[in-house]
Amino acid sequence: MSHPIAKALEDAAQRVGRTISKDAAKAVSEMYEQAGHGAKKVVQNLKDADDAHAKHILDLADKIAKNGGETGEGAKARLIAQHDARTRIASAVGVRGDYDAELVVDHVKYPESADHIREAQRGQVWTGSTWVQGPAKPSVLTIDRPNAKKNRRASLRGIATRPPEERDEYPPAMFAEGGAGASVKYIDGPDNGGSGSVMGSALSGLPDGVRVRIRVR
Repeated sequence: MSHPIAKALEDAAQRVGRTISKDAAKAVSEMYEQAGHGAKKVVQNLKDADDAHAKHILDLADKIAKNGGETGEGAKARLIAQHDARTRIASAVGVRGDYDAELVVDHVKYPESADHIREAQRGQVWTGSTWVQGPAKPSVLTIDRPNAKKNRRASLRGIATRPPEERDEYPPAMFAEGGAGASVKYIDGPDNGGSGSVMGSALSGLPDGVRVRIRVR
């Protein structure tokens, strides 16, 4: 493991009496290469730190290259690799982070979907064309595909269809936090379909139970 980031991770893990697999170190090294100049500072902090090495390692895992709103197999592969690296690192140091992977929704490509996510995460909860201020909907959601149909029925109950607009849900039905009480807003059909397709495709390689942070860019 000659890469400085991989080496720093391994050194930090050894300080807490554990090891990080070569696969995990390689995944972090390759992904973090894309994350900017903060890498050198984080590596130096890891080398210099005497305490809280588990936290430093997970902080690094939190910053590894995130899905930036891109679509296609590349984005899906990065999400899967990120989840794998975070899981391995958490296992190596015995600490679990706040989430396992991050999905970014591109406001330029899907403006109405992105606006709805931001609104719901601020507590602006829609029931079709009107909204009330309520508790903020979580940004970290848990994949729960078996209950998606049940959640969708519960969240859309009482909110009529209104073509050509569609009923956008947040949290989406594929997450455990979806269902009754979800924010449901009428938005442009292609916008809703496009963002939903991207999300479903990108997350398709991740198992149920994975915690995904949803963020708008």
